[in-house]
Amino acid sequence: MTALLRIGIVGVGGIAGHHHQILSRESDVRLVGITDVDPARLEARGREWGVTAYPDLDALLPHVDVVFVCTPPGYHREPTVRAAAAGVHVFCEKPIALSLADADAMIAACRTAGVVLQIGTNFHFHPAYRAMWRLFRDGELGELATCWMRNSHVFPSRGWDERRRQGHWRMRPEDSGGRLFEQIHIVNWLHWVGGPVRSVYGRALSVAEDLPVDDLDLAVLNFDHGYGLAELAMTPTAVNEASVGIMGTLGGVALHGQQILLRRRDASEVVEVASTPVPSRQRHFLDCIREGRVPETDGGDGRMSLAACLAFMRSAREGRAVALQELGA
Repeated sequence: MTALLRIGIVGVGGIAGHHHQILSRESDVRLVGITDVDPARLEARGREWGVTAYPDLDALLPHVDVVFVCTPPGYHREPTVRAAAAGVHVFCEKPIALSLADADAMIAACRTAGVVLQIGTNFHFHPAYRAMWRLFRDGELGELATCWMRNSHVFPSRGWDERRRQGHWRMRPEDSGGRLFEQIHIVNWLHWVGGPVRSVYGRALSVAEDLPVDDLDLAVLNFDHGYGLAELAMTPTAVNEASVGIMGTLGGVALHGQQILLRRRDASEVVEVASTPVPSRQRHFLDCIREGRVPETDGGDGRMSLAACLAFMRSAREGRAVALQELGA
């Protein structure tokens, strides 16, 4: 009989509820404890989920085998490093950190302790996105010309005003990094397709009035072969739409509604491609722990996504393409 993995959650606002929901469906784990810097929120979540609310990380760690770090991005390093030192596996929400120094410390701590570190980017575990990636990986599309992901949706000014009123951490660049960091799934999928990012050219704009953070990001990622294009809008003037695809020398594939459409170079018609079920990112993490495997979205993968976002922000400030080598990446 498989022993239950004891789970703890660090930071119980926002995304923590999603992880709780997914983990509650898994039969080989049990959520045993949570901790948070907000005592009132911690107590409320403890009652809601029926688990022990520990006052701090030191009190939680002796009781768990795994932690899900769901704190804001600027506060990932400390719980990850301390959990690793205690021999506890770590699922860290995205982005891995807001600096390469923090990311490197987290990766080194987990490697030294021999614990699994997975970063919470999720497009590896999206059936359609994975099916498109697999077509390219298997050579069906030839050499890469470009891959792209566009995500545009309306976010009214009153929404930003409410976040400002609440003092929400997403309104503070020092805590969030900026919009592209929050949607780092996009960057992660692009370099999953295209390979290591060599340089980035980007623009970070604010369409809503008086924003301290960007709400429209445009980026070009340069790979060894081909390019990745990212556009992320969360503005009052956006039209809700999304587009994702890959174009190569032998064929192109794109997601059209719920259909994955493939056109080969010499074909007159497009054909629909089927996707297959994919385990959740939480299930992938648990299986890697049990089987001694390295997660697809491990610390190194998270570091590459972070480095690309850091290059994007420098490019947006300086108005030029920025090589990742300039950042020590």
